[in-house]
Amino acid sequence: MGVSEKKAKDWCASKGNVPYFETSAKEDYNVDAAFLCIAKTALANENEQDIYFQGIPDAVSESDQRGGGGCAC
Repeated sequence: MGVSEKKAKDWCASKGNVPYFETSAKEDYNVDAAFLCIAKTALANENEQDIYFQGIPDAVSESDQRGGGGCAC
């Protein structure tokens, strides 16, 4: 059993009026419209600085990799 339409719409409203879509991948119903809406919203809200990759170190050069690390490979 799925979620009732009212419960889904109430949840969307409580999260700042998130768009509500009834979809069915099986029936190929409204999936593209829902995806496009989400993608457009994400792009519109994208920050100039990508916060998801903060703290990831720069690539290690090959010469640094051969320098006696603890890896047995």
